[in-house]
Amino acid sequence: MSSLKRWRRVSQGRFHRWETPGDAFQGVWRGIRDGRFGLLGALETEVGPVAFPLPAALRVRLGQVLPGNLVLIRYTGLQTSQSGHVFKAFDVFVANQATWDETAPRPLPAVREA
Repeated sequence: MSSLKRWRRVSQGRFHRWETPGDAFQGVWRGIRDGRFGLLGALETEVGPVAFPLPAALRVRLGQVLPGNLVLIRYTGLQTSQSGHVFKAFDVFVANQATWDETAPRPLPAVREA
């Protein structure tokens, strides 16, 4: 008797490019993985898994989030740094992360003017 198996490719979800300011995803953060053209973020949303490229600004922020936590990621558009470089800016919110990874980079405290 022949053992014929039907193999099917497991989808890694849909791919999203950050193009329109206001684009947002909410879901469970699954972490960072290698993609064909660089690092990708993986998020489990209500409609299934979503993969997206990780520009430096987003990678630094998501590097502070532990996998398994609920996050909201919002693309706010292009911004210009003080040195004149244009970059993609994001807001990242995390819900109820109990502990923070001590090795993760921390944002600098706000400076108050006297």
